[in-house]
Order: sequence, then C-alpha cells, then structure tokens
Amino acid sequence: MENGQSKVSNQGCNSEHVQMHIPVAYELEQHRVIELAAYYMAERDGFRCSPVYYWLAAENDVQM
Repeated sequence: MENGQSKVSNQGCNSEHVQMHIPVAYELEQHRVIELAAYYMAERDGFRCSPVYYWLAAENDVQM
C-alpha cells in the first residue's frame, strides 16, 4: 500500500448481518436469582459438589 498503510480485509464481516444479543433486565435478574440460589444451596451443603451441580439445581428450582 502507499505511504506504509496496510489494508485490513473485512472479508466475512458484514455488519448488516451481525446481530448482538443484549440481555434485557428480566434475563439479568433471572441470572442473578439463579446465582444466589446456587450459592446458598452450595453453602448449606458445605460446597461438596461442583458449581455446575448447584447451578443446574438452582435453575430447576427457580420459577420465574
């Protein structure tokens, strides 16, 4: 390129078709409720199981 400039290829990057998922307040609140429920379950259980176990159990228990 001229004057030491380089050309960056935008191949495969079409900004018209890129969609971002922006969480809404409900999703953020639901995540926080599950997070707290999982933590309190783990605390009551003495943190004996994996964090994933507690997360999945909390997801199952939380009805939003």
